[in-house]
Amino acid sequence: MKLNELRPILQETFTGTYRLTGRVARFDDEGLPYLKLRLSSSHTDCFALAVLDSIEIPERLGPMELVAVKGQVCLGPEESTVVLTDMRRPTPADVLRLPALQTLPRVFCPEPEALDELVGAVRSLESVHLQSFLTRVLERRGRLEVFLKTPASQNYHHNYPGGLLVHSLEVAKGVLGMVQMNEPETSRAMQEVGFVAGLLHDIGKIYTCDVKGRPTAAARLCDHADLTLEACALGLAYLDRADPEAALALRHIWTCASPGARYGKPTAMTLARYVRDADGQSAMADNQRKAYRNRQAKGFGQLGRNAYWLPALEAR
Repeated sequence: MKLNELRPILQETFTGTYRLTGRVARFDDEGLPYLKLRLSSSHTDCFALAVLDSIEIPERLGPMELVAVKGQVCLGPEESTVVLTDMRRPTPADVLRLPALQTLPRVFCPEPEALDELVGAVRSLESVHLQSFLTRVLERRGRLEVFLKTPASQNYHHNYPGGLLVHSLEVAKGVLGMVQMNEPETSRAMQEVGFVAGLLHDIGKIYTCDVKGRPTAAARLCDHADLTLEACALGLAYLDRADPEAALALRHIWTCASPGARYGKPTAMTLARYVRDADGQSAMADNQRKAYRNRQAKGFGQLGRNAYWLPALEAR
C-alpha cells in the first residue's frame, strides 16, 4: 500500500470518541511511517491510519484510553480506508456529553447481542442520574473488559466468555418482570432502581475474576458480594448528590439480609427480594439447560451435585 495513492471521498468524514484497542507501527511501500489503530465503541469496531508526519499523536497513549478523532474516508487500490486528520484525548466534559455506555469496546465483548441489549436498556432509562451512575461504574478503563468478557461462574451457570453480562441482564429483566406482575403500581423510578440493582448485583466479580474467568487473589480473600459497594463507589458518590434516595435504595438492596448476604439488616423493600429471586432463577435455568444439553429433555438430569427433573407431560 502507498499512502500517497489514497484518494479522499470528500463527502465521507470520520469523527467520534473511541477506545484505543489496538496499535501497530508500519511502513507503506515507499517507506513512510504510519500507525494502524483499532478504535472501538459500544456500536462499532474499526481501523484507522495515522500518518506520523502529518498528525500529532498524544504522548504516552495507552491501551483502552479514550481518543477523540477526526478523519477522512479515502479510496485505496483495494478498499476504502480512514486516514485520521486529528487525534487528541477528550476532556472530561467531552466524555460526560457522550451517550450512556458509548465507550464500552465492542471488540472485547463475546456476546455482542447482549451488549446491544444492555446499551439500549440503559439509554431507555428515564432517570438521567441512573444513566450517569451506570456510566461511572461500567465505563472504567481498568475493569470494563472484565465485565464484558468474564463468565458468571467458574463451573456452573453462565460459565462461558461474556456469561457475566448475559446473567446480569437476565437478572435485571427478571426483577422488572416480578415488579410488573406483583406490584404493577410501582413507579417507573422505582422500577428503574430495581433494574439497576439487578444489573449490578454481581459487579464485585470484576475484582474476583480476570478476563478469562480465573479467580484472582481477591477471590481467595474476599467474597464478590462484599465488593459490590467498592465497585460502585464512584457511581454512588455521584448518586448521593444527584439522587440520594436512589443511592440509599441500591445500598440496601445489595447488602440487606438474604441467603449469602454478609451484613444482616432486615429486608425492608420487596425489590431486594426480587433481585435475590431473579438471581437464583437465572442461575438455575442456565444450569438446567446444561443438565439436559446432551440428553433427551425429560426425566432426571445432573450437573455436578445438582439433580434436575423434567416430567414427560403430554399435551391433551
